[in-house]
Amino acid sequence: MGIEEQVRWLAICAIRKRGYMKYYRWHLLVFCLLRVLIAPFIKAFMGYSCEKIKGPYPPTIIIANHNTNLDPVLVALGFSGHMYFLGSEHAFRKNIWGKVLMRLCAPISINKTQADTAAIKEILRRLKAGFNVCFFAEGNRSYNGETGPIPPATAKLVKLSGAALITYRLEGGYLTAPRWAKNKRKGKMAGTLAGQYSPAKLHDMSNEEVLKAIERDIHENAYERQGEKLIRYRGKDLAEFIETALYLCPLCQSIGSIRSRGNYFFCACGFKAKYTKTGFLTGEALPFSTITAWDSWQVKKLAAIARDEATELICADDDQQLFRVQAARSSAFVGEGELQMTRQELRCAGRIFPLEQIVRLAIVDRMTLMFSLRDGTHYEIRSAAPRNALKYVEIFKTIQSL
Repeated sequence: MGIEEQVRWLAICAIRKRGYMKYYRWHLLVFCLLRVLIAPFIKAFMGYSCEKIKGPYPPTIIIANHNTNLDPVLVALGFSGHMYFLGSEHAFRKNIWGKVLMRLCAPISINKTQADTAAIKEILRRLKAGFNVCFFAEGNRSYNGETGPIPPATAKLVKLSGAALITYRLEGGYLTAPRWAKNKRKGKMAGTLAGQYSPAKLHDMSNEEVLKAIERDIHENAYERQGEKLIRYRGKDLAEFIETALYLCPLCQSIGSIRSRGNYFFCACGFKAKYTKTGFLTGEALPFSTITAWDSWQVKKLAAIARDEATELICADDDQQLFRVQAARSSAFVGEGELQMTRQELRCAGRIFPLEQIVRLAIVDRMTLMFSLRDGTHYEIRSAAPRNALKYVEIFKTIQSL
């Protein structure tokens, strides 16, 4: 962005900011204090280093890839300027800290199971008022080590906003804190500037070109990078809860039979493997050395099972808790019982939800299933014991595509 363009934007933003200044000054103070006070601890805790970027000049959209719960802090440490973050409404209602975060930093809340037009409007409102907004375009942390798909609507939002765009790539996050893992590991993480696009440049790009640029800039494959460096990520019980990512046994091909203990995971059929400090998998006759490759295989295999009309009950899990959710506010316990999925229905705690009535099935945290119905009601299915949620999402996608 040139000097004249910066001056023009800042003049416009100064006018638009007047209605926000009372709260913005407080948010800016909290943002600066937290960054100064916790930066040394976060960097040491995560083994994190990043290049320092001046700005960004408002209004700017910052888009990054997503692998750890601390990613908003890690991105913020890479910039000198203030930014607001977009986050799942689930994070802001589940405990007191979420409510404190809402008060201190005013993040923008979004519901993962529906097209949240209110969140989009709030993003545009803050950008037009002269603020910066950061979000993670995948909308989810990766289970398999590779950056997930980015909705085409992301490019449309960037174009519609008229703001500048900065893309930022976080490296090493997946092996530091795998989404599926019980414990964090100590290794290395890095943050790096991936791309910068002025409003004028974005104006000349098509939606498809903007989307491809974002996909290229923030794409990260943990195992490809690890294959070059072989950094050791040390921790306790490295394989525990890996069954929340791996739902299909490569030996007997049963669904939901993987269990973990310490650095090992296994199946009742006799299959056994080890998760190593470099993140690679080892085991006798093991067909995969990475979780990325395993996941690619299990997705295709599960899709074939779900398409088989002879299969009635596709998968099930015991001792699940069903909650009805009021977005960003509260959740109410509905009941407890077995969770089942067929080609027509999702069943839990005696309730039956026809798949045709479910708008979208998503995952929050490690293994909480979340879905919205066409009548506007929202539900969560939680589990006290390690349980794979991915298989339900993949089955739902397959059934939807039929």
